[in-house]
Amino acid sequence: MDRGAFYLLVFLVLRGEVPPGELGLEKLGCDVSKILASEVRRDLDPVTRSLLPKAIAQFYENYGYEAAEAPDSLVTMVAFMAQLARNPAPESLKAQLRFLNTHLLPTLKYAAELCPALQHLYELLLEDAKMIKSILIHVGR
Repeated sequence: MDRGAFYLLVFLVLRGEVPPGELGLEKLGCDVSKILASEVRRDLDPVTRSLLPKAIAQFYENYGYEAAEAPDSLVTMVAFMAQLARNPAPESLKAQLRFLNTHLLPTLKYAAELCPALQHLYELLLEDAKMIKSILIHVGR
């Protein structure tokens, strides 16, 4: 499965349109539509957390994405990655890696504390970030 299709599948699972088992996840057991980076990111101080929606929305705007829901929603962030992952160009891969490392992975890390079934998804996306980094290193040679 290509990366764009993978992120689309993740998006559909998080929206409840596809069973979590399709990704090897247990039943989620929580409402992931309510997970917001500005609420779960305990690695950031309250002021920085309050600025996250605006910062993430700016990231979307820079890549031509319009969020239909809260920009710092876990579901919205995965939808954005599904769009970005359709483009395998090095510049897109750099943006994907930056978004994963800056926003999506930290949000998932803390969301998994509230919803343990997300831990496996966190690990999958962590591996994807490593793969992107490896591709970029190889392309840079």
